[in-house]
Amino acid sequence: MSTGWTAPGASSTPSHPQPGPAPAQGGAGSPTSAPPVAGTGAPGGPGGRPLQRELVQQMPLFPLRPLSVGEILGAAVRIYRRGAKPMMGLSAAVYGIAYVLITVLTGASMVPMIGQTRAMLENPDASGPTPFTATSLSEALSVLGISLVTGLISMVAAAAVTAVLARAAIGEATGDPLNGPQMWAAMRRLTLPAVGVSLLAGLLILIATTVPLGLGMAPLLLWQEVNAVTIGALLLGLVAAVVLGIWAYARTMLAVPALVIEQPGVLGAIRRSFALTKGRRMWRVLGVGLLLALLYNIAVQMLGGVFGLVGTVAYVAILLLSNLEAIVLGVLVLTVLSMLGAYIATFLLAPFLSAGTATIYADTRMRHEAWDIELNRRARENRDAGPLP
Repeated sequence: MSTGWTAPGASSTPSHPQPGPAPAQGGAGSPTSAPPVAGTGAPGGPGGRPLQRELVQQMPLFPLRPLSVGEILGAAVRIYRRGAKPMMGLSAAVYGIAYVLITVLTGASMVPMIGQTRAMLENPDASGPTPFTATSLSEALSVLGISLVTGLISMVAAAAVTAVLARAAIGEATGDPLNGPQMWAAMRRLTLPAVGVSLLAGLLILIATTVPLGLGMAPLLLWQEVNAVTIGALLLGLVAAVVLGIWAYARTMLAVPALVIEQPGVLGAIRRSFALTKGRRMWRVLGVGLLLALLYNIAVQMLGGVFGLVGTVAYVAILLLSNLEAIVLGVLVLTVLSMLGAYIATFLLAPFLSAGTATIYADTRMRHEAWDIELNRRARENRDAGPLP
């Protein structure tokens, strides 16, 4: 029996060397042993490349090949398991600032209504038709202006978060994730262009809906008569507005991901989105996009509705306990709780919508432009540069 030490996997009888390299025993091997099998994840020779590519495809946020609808939705959910902390932190911070401003502006717009309600409760006999005055016009314009400002704030926040999370989603797919500081740097760089793209896309959708609707209402406004012609024109204009609005939404859906990934500029991003959704390509993008938006809005309404229900109960309880005297407090509690619910639902679900939209963009390019070849090359480079986080 030999008592000398031998390396794992080496022969215990050195006087009879094997003609080839010794195989590894028990999963261990010396540095000079045979190359590991490509399916184990270690870099292999030319013969192992196809298997290594398959391994890379299964590791990221979504497979780097044309995707099914389930894989797109799966990527939108899987984003929460990959870099969730910096994504949720950025989303919470951006939407937090936005919703504080929106809550303050919404409360300010409700001041005239609260005053009128209190006056009616204090003097029910004086509650009659209120004549239209310059004050009423200024109040209406004030409410309209506040609504426009709150809509703009929401759009800016959504554009900033969507742009950053779209970039983060593609990074997760190729093994090049963004950390917290990188996400904030990307937001500072991408916010203004993303807002420009969102404004332009929103303008296109607005034109696509208002022009046919206005044309459909024109006969009714001109003739001031309700008949088959005016009603038919109105219905036709309404249907055309809905169809063209959905068409414009589908054609511009991929503009923000195109801006972030390809950096073609604001107008270039809109043109790129039109190119990616031309012809029959639009139907797949539209169908998956509407499904994604439907799931997002259902989840937002369910989560936000819980806070709205609590706010309504608190509002009614405050009015009953105060004999309708604490209406200001009741409205304040209802507004704050409703906005809190909307804020929590929005920032929690923003990664779902952003990652889903970015995945639709990636699927469209992989399906029609063979973008998966470039993505796999990036993934191999990132894998060879170091282990994935």
